[in-house]
Amino acid sequence: MQPVADDPGRSLFDRIPFRLVGGRNPLILVPVQVDGMGPYQFILDTGASHCLLSPELAEILGVRPEIEEQAMGAGGAVTLAFAHVASLAVGSTRRSNLQVAITGELRRIGEAIGCRVDGDLGFSFLKDFSVTIDYQARTLCFASLSQTGNGSRTAHSIPFKLAAEHKPLILAQVIVNDQGPFQFAVDTGASKTMLSSELAAKLAIEITEVRPATGGGGQIKIFAGRANSLAVGNAVVRDHDIGVGEFLTMLSASIGARLDGIVGYNFLNQFRVTIDYPRSVLELVPATVQ
Repeated sequence: MQPVADDPGRSLFDRIPFRLVGGRNPLILVPVQVDGMGPYQFILDTGASHCLLSPELAEILGVRPEIEEQAMGAGGAVTLAFAHVASLAVGSTRRSNLQVAITGELRRIGEAIGCRVDGDLGFSFLKDFSVTIDYQARTLCFASLSQTGNGSRTAHSIPFKLAAEHKPLILAQVIVNDQGPFQFAVDTGASKTMLSSELAAKLAIEITEVRPATGGGGQIKIFAGRANSLAVGNAVVRDHDIGVGEFLTMLSASIGARLDGIVGYNFLNQFRVTIDYPRSVLELVPATVQ
């Protein structure tokens, strides 16, 4: 299946506005059309393997489940009912005959952030594109490989790999407190940078009170901490507010790869972020030089 543009003549720099919702640690909500209807509010989520629909939206659109499967989220097991939609589009970027998963988890996430969530835009839609997130302008751009060419790597380019076919998390090397590298997932669906309990202990990071958080499958227990510095390539954030969670051990087991942490919104929002899936390159350009 190839990505199809509604209007191939539209500019490469067609910018789709997005909203940040959820308070101090928000998620990105993108306007998405499904089967030519909408727009509906979808989370931009590089941590999700499939695009998701809420049961309410599936009912409105007449999307019927074909098969159910269990998946593992940060908070435990999640039931997914797989189906297909005729099309899913963000601005002029469109995919046809796309498999989606229907889950009530989106209702619970919406309640946690105080906003209705209709769906989740995951890897199955994003995988053929270079996706640029401009947090300052609050806009999103998509480009296909044919539009960008092979491109050239810059000082801001960081190679990444995908964790596994069944869980295609973006994995990048990260330096924490001048130590490492450690393996982190880059997740636009995570509101805060997270460290595993093991890494926090190794780095002797002081942790404080437990803060409840919402993850796929249920509530998760998060400890608060702070890193002196966190660097992804040449992109560095100092005195960085982090969370520490034991759920990363379970997530590592489910993807079959070590996961020392997650790079989340409160790191990414200080950069213009480009995730080039076809070339497996991440670019983090400081907001001050955009």
